[in-house]
Amino acid sequence: MEKLKRCAILIIILVSFAAAAEVDRCAICGKEINGTVYLVTDKVTGEKLMVCGDCVKLPSCFICGLPVNSDGLALPDGRYLCARDKRTAVLTANEARQVAEEVHDRLDRLFARFTSIPTNVDVTVLDRIDVDQMFQPGGNDFESPNLLGCIQPETDSGQKRYSMRLMTGLPLAEMQATAAHEFSHAWVGENVPPLRRGSLSRNAEEGFCELVAYLLMDSQNEEGQKKFILKNLYTRGQVELFIEANRMYGFDQILDWMKYGDTPELESGRLDKVRDVVMPPPAAMAASRPARSISKSAEPNASVLTAVETNGMNTPIAAQALGTLKIQGIFLGKSPSAIINGHSVFPDDRFQVTLGGKTLNLHCLEIRKDSVQIENMDTGIKEDLRF
Repeated sequence: MEKLKRCAILIIILVSFAAAAEVDRCAICGKEINGTVYLVTDKVTGEKLMVCGDCVKLPSCFICGLPVNSDGLALPDGRYLCARDKRTAVLTANEARQVAEEVHDRLDRLFARFTSIPTNVDVTVLDRIDVDQMFQPGGNDFESPNLLGCIQPETDSGQKRYSMRLMTGLPLAEMQATAAHEFSHAWVGENVPPLRRGSLSRNAEEGFCELVAYLLMDSQNEEGQKKFILKNLYTRGQVELFIEANRMYGFDQILDWMKYGDTPELESGRLDKVRDVVMPPPAAMAASRPARSISKSAEPNASVLTAVETNGMNTPIAAQALGTLKIQGIFLGKSPSAIINGHSVFPDDRFQVTLGGKTLNLHCLEIRKDSVQIENMDTGIKEDLRF
């Protein structure tokens, strides 16, 4: 028993020595903190770090907020980047244009089933000095969260174009998300009718643009940027509603609501209203847009068409028999719609589907609860499509 007591005392002494040996060290300089310990939150990771009195006086990284020592980078406009965040920072106009081009291509592939991303966009950069000079109250520029970018419509020789400016010094993933956000504003400018743009709330438009950025980040497994988008209060809750509506009803329905919805923004508990759209008269629609088409990859003699249904955005999960038209969904709102071979159609819509190398010119005659009646305009044959 006496031996056990001596062992217990020895263990206590060793633990006490180990505790005494532990010292507080500064997360920035690595030195022992002898005076006051300051806690600084890393805005990227959310972690609280201990910082000494000397380092807490250093300039802060404009990305994470941590003190920047000699391993960091001072930008010409007075901002600073810490050693970690400077590693992936996009610093030049050429780099920013390259990032924007890559984002455009990725968005086009991601949403190929639903729409295309405008190409009439010119990309350059801005810094904090430009922001101070450019953004005045009452301006018409669209802004990304925290003024990370902007886009503005312009007219060049009678042709409408958009001038996108991206903030220098952003980490790669953040610039990608910002570029996706701004491309989405260009999509709104090119696809949403003027009357609808007048009734659509600013928060809803920003929420839609953040949804596009979120889906891009999700496709790239950028969990940090996804959390940043959700944490930001910029859209006043609209982005969360758009994400949920996209999960419940699909991205095609979101696009239709953006163009023809009858509410200014999405409402919590009433996301089914995203299915309520007010379509303009068929003649007005035909005059304002070209025939919509779908092309599927298949050789003329192939036995199946690949990637006609997807899980999420772009992962093939099913194939469809050659020459077969198929309903993927029916939505019964004020104006019913249906998804046929991956595309949304409305009553009296005329659209094209390419199957096995042959283009079918189709006319949607009626959308019912469990079927859709279409007419092949080339042959005059009518057909009822069912699940």
